Amino acid sequence: MHLIILLTVTNTFAAGDTSLPVGLEMRHQLWNSFAEKLYTVHKKRLDNSDYYTMENIGGYGGLTNEPEYYREVKYFDRESRQLLSIVKWELKFSNDFHMIDLFIYDDENRIKREYTATYLPSRRTSPSEALIILHYYRNNLHSVREFDASNVLLYEQCTDTEQGDKVIFSLDYVDIPESYSELDKDEQEAYLACFGHAANSAEPYLDPLVELSAIK
Repeated sequence: MHLIILLTVTNTFAAGDTSLPVGLEMRHQLWNSFAEKLYTVHKKRLDNSDYYTMENIGGYGGLTNEPEYYREVKYFDRESRQLLSIVKWELKFSNDFHMIDLFIYDDENRIKREYTATYLPSRRTSPSEALIILHYYRNNLHSVREFDASNVLLYEQCTDTEQGDKVIFSLDYVDIPESYSELDKDEQEAYLACFGHAANSAEPYLDPLVELSAIK
């Protein structure tokens, strides 16, 4: 499962204003750093893995109108066949990655963390999305919480694996309750079962370099 929410923020500045608001400039720096660290972890992991790759060419229609915009490379661990990461390289600027995904697994070969950073084709000021996705497994429940690189909770989902991944909760950030007590009584027990053991913050994974300690 790979869950991504793309948030588009539109900012309007006066014609003579050449500077960005302080908060937006800080976000650009933070999210660019997040993307660079993801790439550092990706490279280090490959240095310490026996892996193989699968590639294809992809792109976009619409205003971009470049059906061959990127070269997508999927990196797999040769022994476990686990998907380690995906990098989409811009074809016109081969040293620039357009998107990077990184997957971390638990001892049962289930995804426990995902990281992703994606730049829009139209600009590279900073990633349009930079996400940390945390996975939790308890009995028949698979719960997911998705944060951006600024530690804002964007989305959560809970599915029942014994019922064909039947969705129990699927909540965008505006619908996530501050407390389970805000829910109807018949939903409170289910919500606690799904998310009572899930983190309310993406710390310490806001710094992807934390994953380097697990790379042998």
